[in-house]
Amino acid sequence: MITPKELLEKSEKLFNKVITAILNEQDIFPLSLPSNKKLSGTNFNELKAAIVPLYQHSKEVKGKGYTVEWKEKIIEGTKQKVPAKIYFETSEDFFYFTKKERDYSKIQQSIQLLINGFPELAEWVKDNASFLLSQSDNIHGLIKVCCYFKSNKPPHNLYLRELPIKVDSKFIETNSAALKKLLDIILPQEWLDPKATDFLDRYYIKRPTIYTQIRILDDDFKPVVGFDELALTIEDSASLKWQPQRVFIIENKACFLSFPKVKNAIAIFGEGFKSRVSKHITWLENTDLYCWFDLDAAGFEMLNIIRQYYPDAKSFLMDEETYNQFSQFSVFSTYRKLSLENLNTDESALYNFLQNNNKRLEQERITNSYISHQLNSILN
Repeated sequence: MITPKELLEKSEKLFNKVITAILNEQDIFPLSLPSNKKLSGTNFNELKAAIVPLYQHSKEVKGKGYTVEWKEKIIEGTKQKVPAKIYFETSEDFFYFTKKERDYSKIQQSIQLLINGFPELAEWVKDNASFLLSQSDNIHGLIKVCCYFKSNKPPHNLYLRELPIKVDSKFIETNSAALKKLLDIILPQEWLDPKATDFLDRYYIKRPTIYTQIRILDDDFKPVVGFDELALTIEDSASLKWQPQRVFIIENKACFLSFPKVKNAIAIFGEGFKSRVSKHITWLENTDLYCWFDLDAAGFEMLNIIRQYYPDAKSFLMDEETYNQFSQFSVFSTYRKLSLENLNTDESALYNFLQNNNKRLEQERITNSYISHQLNSILN
Protein backbone atom coordinates (compact mmCIF):
# COMPACT_ATOMS: atom_id res chain seq x y z
CA MET A 1 0.00 0.00 0.00
CA ILE A 2 1.25 3.50 -0.79
CA THR A 3 2.86 5.50 2.01
CA PRO A 4 2.68 9.27 2.70
CA LYS A 5 6.31 9.54 1.56
CA GLU A 6 5.47 7.92 -1.78
CA LEU A 7 2.44 10.19 -2.12
CA LEU A 8 4.70 13.20 -1.64
CA GLU A 9 7.12 12.00 -4.33
CA LYS A 10 4.27 11.49 -6.81
CA SER A 11 2.75 14.87 -5.91
CA GLU A 12 6.02 16.76 -6.40
CA LYS A 13 6.27 15.39 -9.94
CA LEU A 14 2.88 16.96 -10.70
CA PHE A 15 3.96 20.46 -9.69
CA ASN A 16 4.62 21.83 -13.18
CA LYS A 17 1.44 20.26 -14.51
CA VAL A 18 -0.60 21.85 -11.73
CA ILE A 19 1.01 25.29 -12.16
CA THR A 20 0.56 25.23 -15.94
CA ALA A 21 -3.10 24.28 -15.55
CA ILE A 22 -3.70 27.07 -13.05
CA LEU A 23 -1.97 29.66 -15.24
CA ASN A 24 -4.07 28.54 -18.21
CA GLU A 25 -7.22 28.70 -16.09
CA GLN A 26 -7.85 24.98 -16.44
CA ASP A 27 -9.82 23.36 -13.62
CA ILE A 28 -7.95 20.16 -12.73
CA PHE A 29 -9.18 19.83 -9.17
CA PRO A 30 -10.11 17.52 -7.64
CA LEU A 31 -6.82 15.95 -8.73
CA SER A 32 -6.55 12.21 -8.28
CA LEU A 33 -3.25 10.61 -7.40
CA PRO A 34 -2.49 7.34 -9.16
CA SER A 35 -1.40 5.02 -6.40
CA ASN A 36 -1.17 1.39 -5.37
CA LYS A 37 -4.04 0.89 -2.95
CA LYS A 38 -3.82 -2.89 -2.87
CA LEU A 39 -3.58 -4.45 0.58
CA SER A 40 -0.08 -5.76 1.09
CA GLY A 41 -0.41 -7.16 4.64
CA THR A 42 -1.43 -10.70 5.52
CA ASN A 43 -3.14 -9.95 8.83
CA PHE A 44 -5.06 -7.20 10.60
CA ASN A 45 -2.07 -5.74 12.46
CA GLU A 46 0.03 -5.40 9.32
CA LEU A 47 -2.82 -3.72 7.47
CA LYS A 48 -3.42 -1.34 10.36
CA ALA A 49 0.28 -0.39 10.42
CA ALA A 50 0.02 0.61 6.73
CA ILE A 51 -3.34 2.38 6.94
CA VAL A 52 -2.80 4.45 10.10
CA PRO A 53 0.05 6.69 8.73
CA LEU A 54 -1.98 7.29 5.56
CA TYR A 55 -4.88 8.46 7.71
CA GLN A 56 -2.76 10.52 10.12
CA HIS A 57 -1.22 12.61 7.30
CA SER A 58 -4.49 13.12 5.42
CA LYS A 59 -6.67 16.22 5.23
CA GLU A 60 -9.16 14.56 7.56
CA VAL A 61 -6.58 14.92 10.36
CA LYS A 62 -4.38 17.81 9.22
CA GLY A 63 -7.14 20.04 7.88
CA LYS A 64 -5.29 20.42 4.56
CA GLY A 65 -3.57 18.06 2.15
CA TYR A 66 -4.68 14.91 0.40
CA THR A 67 -8.12 13.41 0.88
CA VAL A 68 -8.63 9.68 1.27
CA GLU A 69 -11.93 8.21 0.16
CA TRP A 70 -12.44 5.11 2.29
CA LYS A 71 -14.37 1.95 1.72
CA GLU A 72 -15.12 -0.92 4.05
CA LYS A 73 -13.58 -4.34 3.68
CA ILE A 74 -13.94 -7.46 5.80
CA ILE A 75 -10.55 -8.50 7.15
CA GLU A 76 -10.28 -11.50 9.48
CA GLY A 77 -13.99 -11.24 10.10
CA THR A 78 -13.79 -7.55 11.05
CA LYS A 79 -14.86 -4.49 9.06
CA GLN A 80 -11.87 -2.31 8.24
CA LYS A 81 -11.69 0.97 6.33
CA VAL A 82 -9.25 0.86 3.41
CA PRO A 83 -8.41 3.56 0.81
CA ALA A 84 -10.47 3.54 -2.38
CA LYS A 85 -9.33 6.88 -3.80
CA ILE A 86 -6.69 9.48 -2.92
CA TYR A 87 -6.93 13.01 -4.30
CA PHE A 88 -6.47 16.74 -3.71
CA GLU A 89 -9.68 18.73 -3.49
CA THR A 90 -8.10 22.14 -4.13
CA SER A 91 -4.85 23.78 -5.17
CA GLU A 92 -4.47 24.98 -1.58
CA ASP A 93 -4.46 21.35 -0.44
CA PHE A 94 -1.89 20.45 -3.10
CA PHE A 95 0.54 23.27 -2.28
CA TYR A 96 0.19 22.63 1.46
CA PHE A 97 1.04 18.93 1.18
CA THR A 98 3.95 19.44 -1.25
CA LYS A 99 5.22 22.45 0.74
CA LYS A 100 5.22 24.43 -2.50
CA GLU A 101 3.26 27.48 -1.32
CA ARG A 102 6.41 29.61 -1.40
CA ASP A 103 7.35 28.38 -4.88
CA TYR A 104 3.86 29.16 -6.16
CA SER A 105 4.08 32.61 -4.62
CA LYS A 106 7.43 33.22 -6.34
CA ILE A 107 5.95 32.24 -9.70
CA GLN A 108 2.98 34.57 -9.19
CA GLN A 109 5.28 37.46 -8.29
CA SER A 110 7.50 36.79 -11.32
CA ILE A 111 4.48 36.75 -13.61
CA GLN A 112 3.12 39.99 -12.22
CA LEU A 113 6.43 41.80 -12.59
CA LEU A 114 7.02 40.52 -16.13
CA ILE A 115 3.53 41.27 -17.41
CA ASN A 116 3.52 44.74 -15.83
CA GLY A 117 6.65 45.57 -17.80
CA PHE A 118 5.99 43.54 -20.92
CA PRO A 119 2.32 42.70 -21.63
CA GLU A 120 3.41 40.73 -24.70
CA LEU A 121 4.68 38.01 -22.35
CA ALA A 122 1.19 37.31 -20.99
CA GLU A 123 0.70 34.15 -23.05
CA TRP A 124 4.30 32.96 -22.83
CA VAL A 125 4.40 32.88 -19.03
CA LYS A 126 1.47 30.44 -18.90
CA ASP A 127 3.62 27.61 -20.26
CA ASN A 128 6.94 28.44 -18.61
CA ALA A 129 6.47 27.74 -14.91
CA SER A 130 9.92 26.16 -14.55
CA PHE A 131 11.58 29.27 -15.97
CA LEU A 132 9.58 31.59 -13.72
CA LEU A 133 10.54 29.65 -10.61
CA SER A 134 14.21 29.13 -11.46
CA GLN A 135 14.62 32.81 -12.37
CA SER A 136 12.53 34.27 -9.54
CA ASP A 137 15.61 35.57 -7.68
CA ASN A 138 16.91 37.20 -10.88
CA ILE A 139 13.64 38.61 -12.13
CA HIS A 140 14.35 42.26 -11.24
CA GLY A 141 17.70 42.14 -13.03
CA LEU A 142 16.19 40.44 -16.07
CA ILE A 143 13.54 43.15 -16.27
CA LYS A 144 16.14 45.93 -16.06
CA VAL A 145 18.11 44.41 -18.94
CA CYS A 146 14.99 43.83 -21.04
CA CYS A 147 13.83 47.41 -20.44
CA TYR A 148 17.15 48.73 -21.74
CA PHE A 149 17.11 46.65 -24.90
CA LYS A 150 13.47 47.42 -25.60
CA SER A 151 14.10 51.16 -25.21
CA ASN A 152 17.29 51.36 -27.26
CA LYS A 153 17.39 50.50 -30.93
CA PRO A 154 20.48 48.57 -32.09
CA PRO A 155 23.29 48.54 -32.89
CA HIS A 156 24.54 49.03 -29.34
CA ASN A 157 27.93 50.69 -29.78
CA LEU A 158 29.09 49.75 -26.30
CA TYR A 159 30.78 46.66 -24.91
CA LEU A 160 28.58 44.40 -22.80
CA ARG A 161 29.90 45.67 -19.46
CA GLU A 162 29.54 49.30 -20.64
CA LEU A 163 25.77 49.10 -21.16
CA PRO A 164 24.17 51.60 -18.74
CA ILE A 165 22.08 49.02 -16.87
CA LYS A 166 22.05 48.87 -13.08
CA VAL A 167 23.02 45.23 -12.73
CA ASP A 168 26.39 43.75 -11.80
CA SER A 169 28.97 43.58 -14.58
CA LYS A 170 28.64 39.81 -15.01
CA PHE A 171 24.83 39.64 -14.84
CA ILE A 172 24.10 39.66 -18.58
CA GLU A 173 26.85 37.17 -19.38
CA THR A 174 25.75 34.84 -16.58
CA ASN A 175 22.06 35.04 -17.49
CA SER A 176 22.31 35.28 -21.27
CA ALA A 177 20.24 32.10 -21.89
CA ALA A 178 17.35 33.38 -19.75
CA LEU A 179 17.54 36.84 -21.31
CA LYS A 180 17.46 35.37 -24.80
CA LYS A 181 14.09 33.70 -24.08
CA LEU A 182 12.60 37.05 -23.08
CA LEU A 183 14.30 39.35 -25.58
CA ASP A 184 13.33 37.18 -28.54
CA ILE A 185 9.68 37.82 -27.67
CA ILE A 186 9.65 41.45 -26.56
CA LEU A 187 12.00 42.95 -29.17
CA PRO A 188 10.96 43.88 -32.72
CA GLN A 189 12.22 41.12 -34.98
CA GLU A 190 14.35 43.56 -36.96
CA TRP A 191 16.24 44.38 -33.74
CA LEU A 192 17.80 40.94 -33.51
CA ASP A 193 19.51 38.37 -35.71
CA PRO A 194 17.57 35.09 -35.25
CA LYS A 195 20.34 33.08 -36.95
CA ALA A 196 23.04 34.19 -34.51
CA THR A 197 23.53 32.00 -31.45
CA ASP A 198 26.08 34.25 -29.75
CA PHE A 199 24.39 36.83 -27.48
CA LEU A 200 26.50 39.74 -28.75
CA ASP A 201 25.82 38.97 -32.39
CA ARG A 202 22.14 38.21 -31.85
CA TYR A 203 21.39 41.62 -30.31
CA TYR A 204 23.98 43.68 -32.18
CA ILE A 205 26.19 44.48 -29.19
CA LYS A 206 29.72 45.77 -29.73
CA ARG A 207 32.27 42.98 -29.87
CA PRO A 208 35.83 43.11 -28.58
CA THR A 209 38.29 43.70 -31.40
CA ILE A 210 39.40 40.44 -33.01
CA TYR A 211 43.08 40.10 -33.77
CA THR A 212 44.76 37.90 -36.33
CA GLN A 213 47.94 36.47 -34.79
CA ILE A 214 50.53 35.78 -37.46
CA ARG A 215 53.95 34.12 -37.31
CA ILE A 216 56.47 34.54 -40.12
CA LEU A 217 57.78 31.15 -41.30
CA ASP A 218 60.16 32.63 -43.90
CA ASP A 219 62.64 35.36 -42.92
CA ASP A 220 62.30 36.90 -46.39
CA PHE A 221 58.85 38.14 -45.31
CA LYS A 222 60.17 39.82 -42.18
CA PRO A 223 61.04 43.14 -43.90
CA VAL A 224 57.39 43.54 -44.93
CA VAL A 225 56.23 43.89 -41.32
CA GLY A 226 59.47 44.17 -39.38
CA PHE A 227 58.66 41.40 -36.89
CA ASP A 228 58.77 37.62 -36.54
CA GLU A 229 55.29 37.62 -35.00
CA LEU A 230 52.46 40.15 -35.03
CA ALA A 231 48.83 40.54 -34.06
CA LEU A 232 46.63 42.78 -36.17
CA THR A 233 42.95 43.52 -36.38
CA ILE A 234 41.08 41.71 -39.13
CA GLU A 235 40.92 44.96 -41.12
CA ASP A 236 44.63 45.71 -40.76
CA SER A 237 45.72 42.15 -41.56
CA ALA A 238 43.60 42.25 -44.70
CA SER A 239 45.52 45.31 -45.92
CA LEU A 240 48.99 43.75 -45.65
CA LYS A 241 50.92 44.22 -48.88
CA TRP A 242 52.26 40.73 -49.36
CA GLN A 243 51.35 37.47 -51.03
CA PRO A 244 52.61 34.36 -49.20
CA GLN A 245 52.58 31.21 -51.25
CA ARG A 246 51.50 29.06 -48.31
CA VAL A 247 49.50 29.74 -45.13
CA PHE A 248 49.02 27.30 -42.25
CA ILE A 249 46.09 27.81 -39.88
CA ILE A 250 46.98 26.08 -36.61
CA GLU A 251 44.52 25.53 -33.77
CA ASN A 252 46.80 25.08 -30.75
CA LYS A 253 49.03 27.90 -29.45
CA ALA A 254 52.03 25.68 -28.63
CA CYS A 255 51.88 24.06 -32.07
CA PHE A 256 51.55 27.47 -33.70
CA LEU A 257 54.66 28.77 -31.91
CA SER A 258 56.79 25.67 -32.61
CA PHE A 259 55.72 25.03 -36.20
CA PRO A 260 58.81 24.50 -38.44
CA LYS A 261 60.09 27.18 -40.76
CA VAL A 262 58.67 26.93 -44.30
CA LYS A 263 59.82 28.81 -47.39
CA ASN A 264 57.45 31.52 -48.61
CA ALA A 265 54.95 30.79 -45.82
CA ILE A 266 53.30 32.16 -42.69
CA ALA A 267 51.27 30.59 -39.88
CA ILE A 268 48.02 31.93 -38.38
CA PHE A 269 46.88 31.04 -34.88
CA GLY A 270 43.39 29.55 -35.32
CA GLU A 271 42.36 29.15 -31.64
CA GLY A 272 39.50 26.78 -32.35
CA PHE A 273 36.09 28.25 -33.04
CA LYS A 274 37.43 31.71 -32.13
CA SER A 275 39.34 31.55 -35.38
CA ARG A 276 41.24 34.74 -36.24
CA VAL A 277 40.70 33.93 -39.90
CA SER A 278 38.05 35.90 -41.74
CA LYS A 279 36.66 35.94 -45.23
CA HIS A 280 37.75 39.60 -45.31
CA ILE A 281 41.43 38.63 -45.63
CA THR A 282 41.44 38.69 -49.40
CA TRP A 283 45.11 37.73 -49.90
CA LEU A 284 44.29 34.32 -48.38
CA GLU A 285 42.29 33.52 -51.49
CA ASN A 286 45.49 33.37 -53.55
CA THR A 287 47.51 31.10 -51.25
CA ASP A 288 47.89 27.38 -50.70
CA LEU A 289 45.89 27.33 -47.49
CA TYR A 290 46.41 24.44 -45.05
CA CYS A 291 44.30 23.81 -41.93
CA TRP A 292 45.70 21.86 -39.01
CA PHE A 293 43.19 21.24 -36.22
CA ASP A 294 42.79 18.53 -33.60
CA LEU A 295 41.83 15.12 -34.92
CA ASP A 296 38.34 15.14 -33.47
CA ALA A 297 34.81 15.98 -34.51
CA ALA A 298 35.23 19.65 -33.60
CA GLY A 299 38.41 19.88 -35.68
CA PHE A 300 36.62 18.67 -38.80
CA GLU A 301 33.74 21.04 -38.09
CA MET A 302 36.22 23.94 -38.05
CA LEU A 303 37.72 22.70 -41.32
CA ASN A 304 34.24 22.64 -42.77
CA ILE A 305 33.68 26.26 -41.66
CA ILE A 306 36.97 27.48 -43.17
CA ARG A 307 35.99 25.95 -46.52
CA GLN A 308 32.80 27.99 -46.55
CA TYR A 309 35.07 31.00 -47.10
CA TYR A 310 38.02 29.31 -48.79
CA PRO A 311 36.76 26.26 -50.72
CA ASP A 312 40.28 25.22 -51.81
CA ALA A 313 41.66 25.01 -48.28
CA LYS A 314 43.47 21.73 -47.60
CA SER A 315 43.67 19.73 -44.39
CA PHE A 316 47.11 19.02 -42.91
CA LEU A 317 47.84 16.13 -40.51
CA MET A 318 44.13 15.40 -40.34
CA ASP A 319 44.25 11.99 -41.98
CA GLU A 320 44.05 8.31 -41.09
CA GLU A 321 47.82 7.81 -41.34
CA THR A 322 48.49 10.50 -38.73
CA TYR A 323 45.77 9.17 -36.42
CA ASN A 324 47.11 5.62 -36.61
CA GLN A 325 50.65 6.81 -35.96
CA PHE A 326 49.67 8.49 -32.68
CA SER A 327 46.42 6.70 -31.78
CA GLN A 328 47.87 5.51 -28.47
CA PHE A 329 47.56 9.12 -27.29
CA SER A 330 43.88 9.47 -28.26
CA VAL A 331 41.34 10.10 -25.51
CA PHE A 332 37.61 9.60 -25.02
CA SER A 333 35.53 12.45 -26.37
CA THR A 334 31.91 12.98 -27.36
CA TYR A 335 30.65 15.77 -29.58
CA ARG A 336 27.60 16.76 -31.58
CA LYS A 337 27.21 15.05 -34.94
CA LEU A 338 26.64 17.29 -37.94
CA SER A 339 26.44 16.89 -41.67
CA LEU A 340 29.70 18.46 -42.91
CA GLU A 341 29.22 19.03 -46.60
CA ASN A 342 32.64 20.57 -47.25
CA LEU A 343 34.72 17.52 -46.31
CA ASN A 344 36.14 15.19 -48.93
CA THR A 345 35.57 11.43 -48.88
CA ASP A 346 38.62 10.53 -46.76
CA GLU A 347 37.96 13.33 -44.28
CA SER A 348 34.31 12.34 -43.94
CA ALA A 349 35.30 8.74 -43.27
CA LEU A 350 37.73 9.77 -40.51
CA TYR A 351 35.18 12.21 -39.07
CA ASN A 352 32.64 9.38 -38.84
CA PHE A 353 35.21 7.06 -37.29
CA LEU A 354 36.08 9.59 -34.59
CA GLN A 355 32.39 10.24 -33.90
CA ASN A 356 31.38 6.59 -33.78
CA ASN A 357 34.28 5.66 -31.51
CA ASN A 358 34.27 8.83 -29.38
CA LYS A 359 37.93 9.52 -30.10
CA ARG A 360 40.04 12.64 -29.97
CA LEU A 361 43.72 13.11 -30.80
CA GLU A 362 45.08 16.52 -29.81
CA GLN A 363 47.53 18.02 -32.24
CA GLU A 364 50.06 18.59 -29.41
CA ARG A 365 50.55 14.81 -29.39
CA ILE A 366 52.12 14.86 -32.86
CA THR A 367 55.91 15.15 -32.80
CA ASN A 368 57.85 17.88 -34.59
CA SER A 369 59.88 15.28 -36.48
CA TYR A 370 56.66 13.82 -37.91
CA ILE A 371 55.42 17.32 -38.78
CA SER A 372 58.65 18.09 -40.64
CA HIS A 373 58.50 14.80 -42.50
CA GLN A 374 54.92 15.44 -43.63
CA LEU A 375 55.79 18.99 -44.63
CA ASN A 376 58.54 17.68 -46.90
CA SER A 377 56.01 15.45 -48.67
CA ILE A 378 53.70 18.33 -49.55
CA LEU A 379 56.41 20.87 -50.34
CA ASN A 380 58.55 18.75 -52.64
